[in-house]
Amino acid sequence: MNYISHKNITRLILDVLKELKVEDKIAKYTADGLVESSLRGIDSHGIRLFFHYVEAVKSGRLNTNPKINFTKTSSSTGILDADHTFGHAAGIIAMNYSIQLANESGSGHVAVKNSSHCGALAYYAHEACKNDMIGVAYTHATSRLRSPGGQQSFFGNNPICFAAPMKEEEPFCYDGANSTITFNEVRRCKDLNQTLPDGVVADKNGVITCDPNEAEQLIPIGDYKGFGLSMVVDIFCGLMTGMPVGKDVTKMFGDEDIMKEKRYLGQFYSAYKIDSFVSKDEFKNRLQNLAISLRSEPSLENDVPVMVPGDPEKKNKKARIEYGIPIPDADYNKFNKLAKQFNVEGI
Repeated sequence: MNYISHKNITRLILDVLKELKVEDKIAKYTADGLVESSLRGIDSHGIRLFFHYVEAVKSGRLNTNPKINFTKTSSSTGILDADHTFGHAAGIIAMNYSIQLANESGSGHVAVKNSSHCGALAYYAHEACKNDMIGVAYTHATSRLRSPGGQQSFFGNNPICFAAPMKEEEPFCYDGANSTITFNEVRRCKDLNQTLPDGVVADKNGVITCDPNEAEQLIPIGDYKGFGLSMVVDIFCGLMTGMPVGKDVTKMFGDEDIMKEKRYLGQFYSAYKIDSFVSKDEFKNRLQNLAISLRSEPSLENDVPVMVPGDPEKKNKKARIEYGIPIPDADYNKFNKLAKQFNVEGI
């Protein structure tokens, strides 16, 4: 394992995106989103996805200089046409519009159409917290979630993120897909020749497997509950945006023909102005005390503390800022090969 400074990785990503003629603002949002995910320990949605995005630019799937258009549809709502650019850029721009709308009306909600893969959703929800607001983010995904009682998948794992500011630490953040693991995590395990835990994936016939090479479907959290939440997300991200839903949501990975196709993904971002309901200082104090109380609960095992959602990510970020982001040899070599290919400095 190689431990590389997040600043070094950010620089390399920006250098490559510049060589690919990606608009500066789009490049910055994308680099920040990928690196932030890796800092928080969400390696499946972090910097290792950059290789995929490079291929998506080369194939014409991603628009490097989009004409992003925002239409305000009411005092608190709007629609953003991302023009098939990087989902990280579309998401931050949409959340910033949500924040503007929330400042005017108490809450703001922006539906995004013609988007692409946007990585981990915490990046966007945290943006609202920087403005003392609650942030909520949804995205739908490729059909991978095995339907309860069925042999095949219908919905994607369709993650949900909720973040809220706290008094003395980074925001509370629940960021989770509606499957036990994500398919990007399956791909990561496949690359590392690791066996998957039992009961988290199924093969093409819906039969549980631990082999990442056979994995085709993801098992929903809580069976029908996770499946139901995925349908809710598809309603927000597909039906509210006019984008495909269910099995019609496009594939992220595939052969050359698939990689040439635009994703036509939808996302949905909301910001809530806390002091439209209660004093923001009171809210942040009470949320801080709530977290302290939860962490003080007796643990079942002495060496396993009770944690608030998002605590592992906060711990990871602190360590990785200090010691660097761990990168397996295979990915480390890929980054340096990419640097050589684009004639920029490696890591």
